[in-house]
Amino acid sequence: MKASDFIVSFLKEKGIRHIFGYQGTMIAHFVDSVCKADGIDNHICYNEQGAAFAAVGLAKASGKTAVAYSTSGPGAINLMNGIADAYYDSVPTVFITGQLNEYEYTGIPELRQQGFQEADVVGMVKPITKYAVHISNVNDLRYELEKAFYLAEDGRKGPVVLDIPMNVQREELDPENVRGFEAPQPQTEEDHNAIADKLLSAIAEAKRPILLLGNGIPKDSEFYRETVELIETLNIPVVTSLLGRHLLPEDHRLNFGYIGAAYGHRYANIIAYKKCDLIVSIACSFCKRQTGGKSESFAKDAKIIRVDIDRDELLRKVHSDEQAYCCDAEKVVKAMLSRLGDADINKQEWLEVCEKIRKPLDEFDANSPEREPNRFVKEISDFADDDTVVCCDVGQHQLWMGQSFRIEGDRRLLFSGGHGAMGFALPAAIGAHYKNGKHTIAVAGDGAFQMNIQELQWLKRENLPVTAIVLNNESLGLIQQQQDDFFDGNHFASTAEGGYLAPSFKAIADAYGIQAYSATTIEALRDVLAKVDKNAPAVVEVHLDVRSKAYPKTYFGEEMYNQKPYIDKALMEEILTY
Repeated sequence: MKASDFIVSFLKEKGIRHIFGYQGTMIAHFVDSVCKADGIDNHICYNEQGAAFAAVGLAKASGKTAVAYSTSGPGAINLMNGIADAYYDSVPTVFITGQLNEYEYTGIPELRQQGFQEADVVGMVKPITKYAVHISNVNDLRYELEKAFYLAEDGRKGPVVLDIPMNVQREELDPENVRGFEAPQPQTEEDHNAIADKLLSAIAEAKRPILLLGNGIPKDSEFYRETVELIETLNIPVVTSLLGRHLLPEDHRLNFGYIGAAYGHRYANIIAYKKCDLIVSIACSFCKRQTGGKSESFAKDAKIIRVDIDRDELLRKVHSDEQAYCCDAEKVVKAMLSRLGDADINKQEWLEVCEKIRKPLDEFDANSPEREPNRFVKEISDFADDDTVVCCDVGQHQLWMGQSFRIEGDRRLLFSGGHGAMGFALPAAIGAHYKNGKHTIAVAGDGAFQMNIQELQWLKRENLPVTAIVLNNESLGLIQQQQDDFFDGNHFASTAEGGYLAPSFKAIADAYGIQAYSATTIEALRDVLAKVDKNAPAVVEVHLDVRSKAYPKTYFGEEMYNQKPYIDKALMEEILTY
């Protein structure tokens, strides 16, 4: 059979029903095979970056491997932002790039370019992939496809890139008579029962233990369900990373927010940084965005135990004397659940302390005039259904959403985490829609939305039930806030006075033929969202004050529990005595 037909049949066997990309000469045979096949839909983006983020959005929302493609050279390079996002956020993805015909290669390795639109894709993406390979022989195709899916899903998940020349795509292949890939035998594993016993013993002995949950726990998984069961059985406080923010419902009695060295929940930061005596971290990178630049100062009176599948992550220590277990956290959680009958854990008094900390701080932020943008987020929360996937871009709006979007039911709140790529939200929300065909939401700032605004045509073409909400403060808000703090208020390239401008997003949506709305007040936003047809594409532009800030925020030189706007000094002193 034709090699490109084999690739498509292989993808279908792997459960791929949606594939994202942009047509081009060097990928045309593959696209032709996709479009002729039954049971798999080809979704055209308008920049390959959109295809990559759509695949990432689908994989983040579903926990399953997703696929995107591009042609060679500039097309492949456009994929790389999404590839990097998948790598840093552990997202199982396979990217297929077309490439120059093998017979066009000169054999001169020093040559700058081998031919028109040729680029060394494999060399470029190796630092941001688990595996990348140029397939020069059609008889290697089956092996490399099987290996790609195995590696994308094995251990710490991530992206794989297959660079396939045009002549290889059109050659004939007998898949039954070529080599396949055999998964390696598992190496000797850690004793998960022994690790579970140590964790349970440490939790039982501690007076004030907390669990820290991270992005390594996919919400659509048995791992997640067992983690929730473990939490509720242990009955101890839980904090999360920003990317783990959607793991527990807002009103879960054990949910005490997400930690963030600059913008995390006030009460989460105080509980983790200042008040606990044990942190058990499960599948969380524990980077400096969570601990602050001086990580040794983070929770300096607490013992830290970390469980993570990535040995290299554990080399980035928070405390020099922390305990770390490089192993499958899912198996550790399962072992802890099976052995909980032997543990004597009763931390009710500590839970009451955490609640005493949370209540006044939550009330303070809820009533702070500086947090007006967060009150707009409440309306977005009310607009979302209980199973809505919300994809959030990068900027102030990301922080407002992280702080104030209400997690209920099976909602997902997805971010471009480690990579922090502007332009993520709209194409990721498009990809996430294909998880189950339901309504999804993209939330972006005016700067981020323009990065991939062309994908509004995708929304229109397929009449997708995606609502894009643009929080438009006509500035690059986080940069403006930084410039206020460090650059004497010189808003170069971040506001109109410094050369940055934003368009009318409502007018742009109108031009695409998409239902479009605009709001300037919370009441107007509430009314607008009530009018939105969730079964069709929509753009809602929300006009905010150009000087909007993201608060609470830890300022340079402060400890991360002491955030601006500052709470009453007497109240802080009282909380610190609990």
